[in-house]
Amino acid sequence: MICSRGHKFEIDGTVPVMAELDPYLENEAKAWEDSWKRGVGKRALSAYKKNMKVFERLGYWEESGRAARIIKSKKNWHVLDLGCGNGFSTANIKGSVVVGMDLSRKQMVRASKRYKNTFFVVGDAACLPFRSGTFDLVVAINLFHHLRDKKEAALREAYRVLKKGGVLLAVDPNLTNPIGFTGRGLFKLLGLKKIFPTFPQFALGDDEKQFTKAQYYEFFEKSPFKKFKIIPHRIERILFFATILLPPLSKLPGYESFLVFVSRAGERIVKIPPFDHLCYFWKAEAVK
Repeated sequence: MICSRGHKFEIDGTVPVMAELDPYLENEAKAWEDSWKRGVGKRALSAYKKNMKVFERLGYWEESGRAARIIKSKKNWHVLDLGCGNGFSTANIKGSVVVGMDLSRKQMVRASKRYKNTFFVVGDAACLPFRSGTFDLVVAINLFHHLRDKKEAALREAYRVLKKGGVLLAVDPNLTNPIGFTGRGLFKLLGLKKIFPTFPQFALGDDEKQFTKAQYYEFFEKSPFKKFKIIPHRIERILFFATILLPPLSKLPGYESFLVFVSRAGERIVKIPPFDHLCYFWKAEAVK
């Protein structure tokens, strides 16, 4: 196919292919394919599903694709879901036109067959194949920290394709969270991904760069966005990782209620400095 500006691109099924998968992101893309479940023990998978069920109840859209339905979007909005992975979150976001975009062709083709009312594109977040001022909402769930030297360009592109008054909703992990910093660091250092099951949350790129509070603020301060706020988000991930590695913990009486309690209490605690540095995620809301 040839676009209005004369650029040639391929169509795979119904999916426009506007970019090629960066080899660096190939392992990350594979980790989010459904096939990862076949390499996981039944008890660990059961614990994983129990946690995800609670996270859905709590409305953690950055964790549960189904919870993306509560993202503040309107039925008449045009929405772009950047780095959408398997497209599950995209399919649950409200909007008259919802587009999911990822660098993984396999994921996008598969998603287009599963979710008929949603559009999917293979594209690069640092060079978006959309006209300026197209979208009311851009969602970037765990995207920017994977982009190495392209993250600034991707943020500028998100700004460009938003309409005036449009919103960017982004979330990325906090480098100074003790569980993430220690757990993920040791996971890479000791090569544990060769021992433990390959859950998507354990897909660690060697160049993955998480953000401190100061770094996330600076990231947005240097962008075209003049109106933004950074919100510290969540503290309970220690329970998630503990039950994945020791599944019997999730079978203890009252575990789900305890997880809900810790999650809700943690949301309040991380709003209070200096405890905000302990949050697991930084959540950004930026307005054009």
